Amino acid sequence: MNHQKASFYFGYFLLSGSLAGCNSGIRYFDFISKQFTVTYNVDSTRGLDSSRMASLTNITSVYIFSEGGKGTNHVQMGMLSRDTPFTWSIRTDSLIIDNKGYAVQKQDIGYILRADSVKIILSKQP
Repeated sequence: MNHQKASFYFGYFLLSGSLAGCNSGIRYFDFISKQFTVTYNVDSTRGLDSSRMASLTNITSVYIFSEGGKGTNHVQMGMLSRDTPFTWSIRTDSLIIDNKGYAVQKQDIGYILRADSVKIILSKQP
């Protein structure tokens, strides 16, 4: 095989591998400029007291992932709302929000984030 053919096949192999790799795991582009409704599923047997759990049941939350690893958590509590900035990044198959890592499981309509006793369900908004 001549050098030109070998270079072509090697380039094709690298391109195929990199494209195949895009289908597994999570990517920065899966979150950038997207909004997700947040649902918390908390295991109360693992250290979360009932008053904290009660406060979570009356909250509507939306995570807004912006460029540059910045984001906003928009929280609606009855007639009150609050926007809290956060930082985010992707490391391997983990989403890091404010330096806390979450294992990410892709779903049809969004993602499930898991860490310790908390499961966070992100449902993509239009």
